[in-house]
Amino acid sequence: MIENIKHTILVKAIELFKKNGFKNVTINEICESCNITKRTFYYHYDSKKTLLLDHFSLVDENIENTLKDIDKETTWLGKCWKVKQIYISGIANLNADILKNLIIIDMEQQNHMFSFVLNDFDPNLKRLRQIVIEYTRKGQEAGEIDANISPEDLSYCFASAFLGLAVSWSSTGGNYDLVEASKKYFYLIYKKK
Repeated sequence: MIENIKHTILVKAIELFKKNGFKNVTINEICESCNITKRTFYYHYDSKKTLLLDHFSLVDENIENTLKDIDKETTWLGKCWKVKQIYISGIANLNADILKNLIIIDMEQQNHMFSFVLNDFDPNLKRLRQIVIEYTRKGQEAGEIDANISPEDLSYCFASAFLGLAVSWSSTGGNYDLVEASKKYFYLIYKKK
């Protein structure tokens, strides 16, 4: 029951954030939307910021189903992109305002959510990065990906490029296709020269 309430708060709040903008939504509005008291809200979440951070961890919650489809890819390079695409598509679905606020919260609280190196902020994201590093190694062995750069450095380079794209996309109101822009930079970084 308690988890259902927490999930309801999360879902309703995200709907409100998407509709009205993160900064324009109050805790009172979230409580009204969920038909709960402020006390109930604060039992589950310390603030709107913690609620938004919790939502970020749902970006890749359907990872298992998506990973099954990756085997259909014929190249290691294609598999690497598919894994990256899981995460990037989830981010793009947040909307530009929510992403902008997530980036700001991450900077303020130093959660390392958008860190270029592996960390434990989000176990699913860490797992995705580990899979990409492994696929990159296999792609290098197969001659599909430049073997002169370590898989970790390639991952770091793409994470850096993606963070730049995420900041640009969210600061321009999401006026271009984040997934397609990311794909372009992915292939520029990963493809064998």
